[in-house]
Amino acid sequence: MGIVKSKAMARSYVWWPGVDEAVEAACRACAVCAAHADQPPRHAPSAWPWPARPWARLHLDYLGPINGKMYLVVLDAMSKWIEVFQVPSTAASFTINILTELWSRYGLPKQLVTDNGPPFSSKEFKEHTSHNYIEHIFTAPYHPASNGACENAVKTVKRVIKKAISEQRPVLESLNTYLLHYRNTEHSTTGETPLMLLMNRRLRTRLDALKPDRGAKVLAAQKKQTEAAGGTQRRVEAGDTVWYRQYLQGEKWVPGTVLKELGTTNYKVIDKDGKEVHRHIDQLRRRTSRLSSLAGPNEDLVHTTQELVVRPEELGEGEGNGELETEGEEETWHDADREDSQPSPAKAPNAPVPPQTRTERHVRQCRIDNPPKYKY
Repeated sequence: MGIVKSKAMARSYVWWPGVDEAVEAACRACAVCAAHADQPPRHAPSAWPWPARPWARLHLDYLGPINGKMYLVVLDAMSKWIEVFQVPSTAASFTINILTELWSRYGLPKQLVTDNGPPFSSKEFKEHTSHNYIEHIFTAPYHPASNGACENAVKTVKRVIKKAISEQRPVLESLNTYLLHYRNTEHSTTGETPLMLLMNRRLRTRLDALKPDRGAKVLAAQKKQTEAAGGTQRRVEAGDTVWYRQYLQGEKWVPGTVLKELGTTNYKVIDKDGKEVHRHIDQLRRRTSRLSSLAGPNEDLVHTTQELVVRPEELGEGEGNGELETEGEEETWHDADREDSQPSPAKAPNAPVPPQTRTERHVRQCRIDNPPKYKY
């Protein structure tokens, strides 16, 4: 009848001091009543300690059979990362092969938590864990709540498999699609994605195509900045002769030779004394061998020279160092010494200088009508 009803019936007939305690003690001492008693009240849940590092403690459990297939579910206690493997059997050899593949990807954990199933309690599995220095923790038999984290993962994976079967879709493809998005979504317990806690990065999915491409945005901004800055594209090669900018001492521009390219706009230059300097392309100017080093870096300027043409009759008969030849519209002065290989007679120190004729410049009529107005 139970303790409560037994005490009520005893009080209805007799009473003595301590009757309730006596009846309760007699009921608790009954072996038959204890053998058929109800389940005691559930204990308050006790959470597993959260590991400080990912992949330190793993929870394992088997799922199935579903449509004749068995699945091994592995959960990382720290990151909540889930791995699912379809296995042909729950034998210890297949389980060890799957775990060995898993160790090659993420390394060895410190602890394994499983139930007391045959594949986990076998001698072969015990040798595998001891050989790899992994602590194997068994949960209480017939108490799935002790491995509650993995049980929840099994329940979730089981739901995905049943949905795939209902929609007549490939089971493994549906599982992989689910795991891709699960690992890339924040977990309700940790507040972080399993992938971020395990690998410290995010996975790219098709949904990322909706977001603007950060790399293309940066390239567009850099191109816009380059166009706004102006300037020209210049480049020199190793072995080119250049003028490089000198600071703090000596001339402003010094001749040198490009030794090698340090970057897209940076070069190492060596001068005539063998000194190596590092210069930007803005601190370099091209130098050609035709120009003297005294001419400076303004090698792009074109200097025009005018030759003074002296007629032979102005110098007199037999005077002068050469002959003037005319061929078409081009006049060339040839040195007589190079043709005859004879020294020319020395000139008198007081030889008269022939007068130079100046031609008057024609003034345009517009200059006469509108004289320029200068500002002083």
